[in-house]
Amino acid sequence: MRVSTSLLLTSAIALATSIGCGKPKTPAELVADLRSPSAEERQHAADDLRHDDGVPPEAIQPLLQAEQSEQVPKVIGAMLITLGRSGVPEAKPLIDAHINTDDRDMRRWAGRALKYWMIANHQIDKDYKFPDGWPYGTPGFPPKLPDK
Repeated sequence: MRVSTSLLLTSAIALATSIGCGKPKTPAELVADLRSPSAEERQHAADDLRHDDGVPPEAIQPLLQAEQSEQVPKVIGAMLITLGRSGVPEAKPLIDAHINTDDRDMRRWAGRALKYWMIANHQIDKDYKFPDGWPYGTPGFPPKLPDK
């Protein structure tokens, strides 16, 4: 029984790997996916445009435009985080517009986007340790939301 379970698990991992490991999309393909009818595809595109070395320059304008018309909160969050990672000045007002909300998820995404934006603009070090709940409750930011 132990061998069968191990073999089954190994087969399942191999199958999942072969299904999920397609050729990575190019930045142009990911930019096109920002206009997909599928919210999941738009979110994946925004996430996949973000790398350790930044965001492809050709993706900035399409991301800025897509964020302006996006209606799905989790997709907006992914776009904000990617724009924050880019460090472009145009991203800051979009991040700020979403930071003052009662939506916990949007606050978390906007806070993460702000952190990335500040790192990209050398306002803080990438290893900076933020206080719990940052930036909420600090001057210029809304107060922390009460616990549920």
